[in-house]
Amino acid sequence: MLNIKSFFLQVILILGLMSSAMAQSADSNLVVDLNKSSAYKGDTINFDATLKNYSSGEQVSTLHLWIEEIKTGKQWHFRYPLLNGSISAQLKVSDLVNDGEFAFNFSVQKSFFSISGQVKNIEKSKTKFLNYVIISKDKEAMTDVVSLNDDLCFSIDRILFQDSAFIIFSNPKNKKNELKIDIKTALDSAFIPKNITTRFITIRNLNDTITNHQQKLNEYSFSENNSLYKTIMPAVIVNSKSKKLIEDFEKENVTGLFSGSEDILLDGLSSDDIANASDLYTYLSSKVGGLRVETNGESGNRFLTWRKKPTELYINEIKLDSEESLDINPSDIAMIKIFRPGIPISMGSNEGGAIAIYLKTGAYKKSTDRSYSFYILGYTGLMTLWK
Repeated sequence: MLNIKSFFLQVILILGLMSSAMAQSADSNLVVDLNKSSAYKGDTINFDATLKNYSSGEQVSTLHLWIEEIKTGKQWHFRYPLLNGSISAQLKVSDLVNDGEFAFNFSVQKSFFSISGQVKNIEKSKTKFLNYVIISKDKEAMTDVVSLNDDLCFSIDRILFQDSAFIIFSNPKNKKNELKIDIKTALDSAFIPKNITTRFITIRNLNDTITNHQQKLNEYSFSENNSLYKTIMPAVIVNSKSKKLIEDFEKENVTGLFSGSEDILLDGLSSDDIANASDLYTYLSSKVGGLRVETNGESGNRFLTWRKKPTELYINEIKLDSEESLDINPSDIAMIKIFRPGIPISMGSNEGGAIAIYLKTGAYKKSTDRSYSFYILGYTGLMTLWK
């Protein structure tokens, strides 16, 4: 015969389990599968993330992945587009990652990449729209216009690009670009992640033993850190003008084949020579023998050639179409590196040489400078290096 007290205890236990299961179900709309729980340096970690209750037509969203080294608290931040409620991606473990325990914290943000902004230095009703060009590493430059409302605010929605991009705004009614614009991107604005799904990975040597992940799961909690949001760096006045300034800038901003010594370096930090130029095309052609300014007969845009071959152009190491207008104010330039024909910078013959333009950012940008060009971070590639 069933004891009444025992019966009620069983009912309470069952209700508690049901409540727990319901809570777990509510919190686990995001399902994440990893192909391994431990890896060596050089291994590739595959993961699949799916919104279990996703329905077609639902708002596109973004998957954030914060990796945290449990011992030190060091964090890495990756983000992926959830176009149809799911994503499959790969992370290759580089030699720079320490051996140890790492928490992979996945969270969904109900937003897609977008840019909103406001023009600060033109009169209302003087212009109704702005021109802009987005130059990214993984696709051709995109040129378009964006409307301004009565408060000179604008929004560019649902932009998809990988890694980083460069966006330049211009006023179609003013050839001299003196715009001052404030922008923010939805994905780089701090938000409180909810329903975080955590998985653990051990990066280890061959003879290391596997740690009990479940015990760490019981003890670990992820705390969102606003220091992750650093896409648009604050402007800080730099008064020093010295050779060391340009050397520090080069060390911080020049990578890969751009760091070769076979280049002509023009300094825009320690000298006002570039800032005082009437325009960039004239300045460059006057500084480099053999570099010529040409004009496209159809578009009217100017472009550069060297030895009768188009010269490759890069802005912050992002390649620009050779006939895309260089709508950059010379005073915004920190440094220019000029590579003679035949010096390899990217895939291709590079018969017309290459010019890499680096803009003042962060501590190298004065607070009084115009702001109409911005470096923005997009989505992580589906195959990327964790380092």
